[in-house]
Amino acid sequence: MEGLSPLYRRVAGIDVHKMLHVVTAVIEHPDGTIEQQSRQFGGFKRDCHALTSWLLDLNVELVVMESTGIYWKSIYAHLERAGIQAWVVNALKGGTIATRPIVAL
Repeated sequence: MEGLSPLYRRVAGIDVHKMLHVVTAVIEHPDGTIEQQSRQFGGFKRDCHALTSWLLDLNVELVVMESTGIYWKSIYAHLERAGIQAWVVNALKGGTIATRPIVAL
């Protein structure tokens, strides 16, 4: 799509589970190169702190999460407190994105 420029150049996606969070960060550098890093974190409070710290170190601007049930809430709270914009994607609705968290059962 020629002529379009990205809205965000430092983003991350999180697949949220009860005791495992799989995170991939995608960073576009000023020279146009793309860097991708992936990590896994546990589901405890200390793990949410570590996840948030890692994203802050990478200067991530936006995080998009897909979650089963309510497991996104703790991570969302950590990200919000850290000033990182976070969206919850409803996989059941074909990737609908909200600026505030949503859950559909």
